[in-house]
Amino acid sequence: MSYRHPNLTVVQSAAFDVLFTKIRDEKTSSADFGRYSRRLMRILAEESLSKLPKTVVDITTPTGAAYKGRLSIVDTDPDSVCAVSIVRAGDSLLESVREIAPSIRVGKMWIQRNEASAEKEAIHSCTKLPPGVKDMDIVLCDPMLASGGSSCSALDCLINTYGVDPRRVVFANVISCPEGLNRLAHEYPDVRIVTCWVDEKLNDSKFILPGLGDYGDRYFNTV
Repeated sequence: MSYRHPNLTVVQSAAFDVLFTKIRDEKTSSADFGRYSRRLMRILAEESLSKLPKTVVDITTPTGAAYKGRLSIVDTDPDSVCAVSIVRAGDSLLESVREIAPSIRVGKMWIQRNEASAEKEAIHSCTKLPPGVKDMDIVLCDPMLASGGSSCSALDCLINTYGVDPRRVVFANVISCPEGLNRLAHEYPDVRIVTCWVDEKLNDSKFILPGLGDYGDRYFNTV
């Protein structure tokens, strides 16, 4: 299936070949899955945070030379950035984001797939966001973009309930697929997506193929 999204970034890294082989392998233990995932998510977190606003600054190096560089808003105004995780799998990626930017604000959304339904639609049960979130830059964290049900539910809440500007949202995920990307392109074209890999398709159970199984179960060792 083909896909298209106007604000999609597919991260490129020579490290991904090995890292993805390890986390896709069904024989990989939960401990190793977490270890290799964290290495991968650190790269993803850096790329995602790089999409946020920057300020030009003049500094002096230890050699006495002048240098014109840029600082991220996560360093200059961390209270204006909120990382929002879709619980539970999103908490793993949130950890990587906060390792880089420990002072940013944090929000949580409890969204699960309805496993009893053929369409596996999203069930959004609870949201906890910091005050003033509508004026913040958002990094939405969820490792897997499958049908787009959970992510669209989260984006609907952020944009239509809390008033967040969709142009200020960066959606970070480890693996996406054409179905999810096309849905977000249709419903939320202004949201920037940063993904490490675009897989082939969804199967009849709405799991990504070739995929890696249930990310949250494997990461948190509840398989």
